[in-house]
Amino acid sequence: MSLSLARCVEAVARLLDACGPLEPVRLCMSEADVHAEVCASWPAALESMARLAAAAGSEAASPPDDRDGGVLTVDLEEELVLVAAVDAPVRGAVPRTRVTSTSAAAGLLRTLAPWTAVLDQDRLPGAQLWVEDDGRDFTVRLLATAASGGELEMVAAAASAGLERIRTRRTDSGLDGQGCLPCGRTVHLGIVPLS
Repeated sequence: MSLSLARCVEAVARLLDACGPLEPVRLCMSEADVHAEVCASWPAALESMARLAAAAGSEAASPPDDRDGGVLTVDLEEELVLVAAVDAPVRGAVPRTRVTSTSAAAGLLRTLAPWTAVLDQDRLPGAQLWVEDDGRDFTVRLLATAASGGELEMVAAAASAGLERIRTRRTDSGLDGQGCLPCGRTVHLGIVPLS
C-alpha cells in the first residue's frame, strides 16, 4: 500500500494543480482509486466538475441540467481511477467566506506524500486516506482494517508510523486516535476489526 498510496496522493495533487479553483472537495484515496465529492450547490458544482473533467482529460459525464451532477469516471494514471460526483454543500458553510483553496489542498497532499510513502503496505492493505475540505480547514483521516480485534494495536502502530504525539483509544468499532505530522498537521486514525 505505501508506495501506491503515496503515488495516488501525488497524482491527485497534480490533478488539483491542473484544475484551478474548485469548490471544496472531499477526497478518499486508496491504492487504486480516488473518490472526489465536490461539495457545492448548482451551478458552482457543475463548473467544478467540468474543471475536474478537463484536467483529467475527459468530458463531463452528464449534461449541465442533470440535477444529480452525474458521475465522472476516468483513468488518472496507470491503474489509478478517479470517480467524482457532486455532494451537498458542507453543513454550516457560509458562501463567499471560504478560507481554504484548491491550491492549499494540493499543497497539503504534497505534505502528506512523504508520510504515506513510509506506511507499511503489508500491515495496511486497503487503507483509505480521507482529506476533507470544509471551507475553513482540512481534516485528514487514515482508515484501516485489522484482521481481528487482537491485531488492532499492530495496525494502529503501522498507521501511526511517522506521526508524533500519538494518542489512541478503544471504541465500540475498534480504535480511534490521532497524531501529528512533523509539520504540525493533525492526522486522525480509525482502525476497524474485520472479525
